[in-house]
Amino acid sequence: MAVPALMKQLFATIAASISIFIAGNFMGWPSASADKLLHHQTDFNVTIPQFSWIVSVMDLGNIISPIPAGYMMDWFGRKWTITFLGPLYIIAWILPICIGNIWSLCISRFMGGLGKGIAFTVVPVFLGEIAGVKVRGALSTVFAIQLAGGLLFEFVIGPLVTYRTLNITSALVPVIFLIMFIWVPESPYYLLKKGRRDEAAKCLRWYRAGNDTELQNMEQNVQNEMKNKGTFKELFCNPKNFKAVLIIATACFAQRAGGNSSFIAYSTLSLPDPVPFGHKSDYIILFAVLKTGINFIGLALVDRIGRKPLLIFSEVSLGLVTFINGLFFFMQKYTDMTQHNWIPYACLELFPTMYSLGVGFIPVVFLGEMLPVNVRSQGSAIMSIILAFSSFISNKMFLYISYSYGFYVMLWIFSTINLVCAFLAYKMAIETNGKTFSEIQDMLENSLNNDSVVKQESTNK
Repeated sequence: MAVPALMKQLFATIAASISIFIAGNFMGWPSASADKLLHHQTDFNVTIPQFSWIVSVMDLGNIISPIPAGYMMDWFGRKWTITFLGPLYIIAWILPICIGNIWSLCISRFMGGLGKGIAFTVVPVFLGEIAGVKVRGALSTVFAIQLAGGLLFEFVIGPLVTYRTLNITSALVPVIFLIMFIWVPESPYYLLKKGRRDEAAKCLRWYRAGNDTELQNMEQNVQNEMKNKGTFKELFCNPKNFKAVLIIATACFAQRAGGNSSFIAYSTLSLPDPVPFGHKSDYIILFAVLKTGINFIGLALVDRIGRKPLLIFSEVSLGLVTFINGLFFFMQKYTDMTQHNWIPYACLELFPTMYSLGVGFIPVVFLGEMLPVNVRSQGSAIMSIILAFSSFISNKMFLYISYSYGFYVMLWIFSTINLVCAFLAYKMAIETNGKTFSEIQDMLENSLNNDSVVKQESTNK
């Protein structure tokens, strides 16, 4: 692939995924603002139950928007649906700046959730469609890097500035996003889906310097996939599509219900005192630094080692980390663990390390690779809903279960989820590394045939 073409793909990927960076800002904001809101450093007071709702209401917005976003990306295109996020995010950040009360904050978080649901639905599809086969996994990893970068931004800036300044600074990011992304062309796959071949050829030349042969292959692939109408019924009733959905859904559920959302939102409240070294904020910042930096290692490994091994390794490792973390709090009930306070702090830093090596980004890669173009928008919407619902349940349950029964109970729930999802990935997932879209569909077909043979042999016995 020519270097200029690769650079254009990289620019488009970075520009589009700044919308994910902004979603990371919204996700990291509660941890960055917790002390200010709960210790009366703002113009209004917030209680612990209110703070729980402020954190979780974002996920409610996230649950609502994916299905409309799926239709929007098919009606208006991938590009303009992503562009719409700019004004939405700007308004969401400005609202609590202009109106200082809990209701404006909740509405702002809800709007941020709407934007996050749209971004998580459309951006993975867009990235999967513009990238060449050899770099598709690596470019899709930028999604996770931007998300972690948004968290790091809030964690670093939050302790240094006032509540109002933090919101103003965060509001500048969607402006940058609009300025960059407005120049990015539409997805060639979308244009072919709409029968706009000349425009698709022009966009393909911009992204990949593609020739007529590549365009014809892409066009043939789209025509084959579009023989069946893209509906939710086709997504769930077609055996190949349904298996792909199960693989993606399991990875998405592990990504959010395995502890990530709660570690991000409540880490400052769950870490024990005294702090082994430094301040709690130092460990929160290191958490985000690792979450961002380790993604680059995942980027280097995903197209070498493969998707499935990294996913399984990541989920098993997270299961062990959360189990050990829970064991500390369990032992704390019966003995003085002050000398071992370093354990939950070490687990806090091990979590983003293991998370970013696999489960943090592979669901996005799977989404862009496994689903055919006719149901890709519907599948992306389902993924976003699963992510949002898992995050909402995790965040709402965390404080209640932790304060009612102990932190160890919630941590062991996370451990169980991670280990069960690792087993399911081992049984169900296929390796898509280096495969074209048509080859991946053949692999799904073959895996279904193999499952049928195994089932028939079991029945005969």
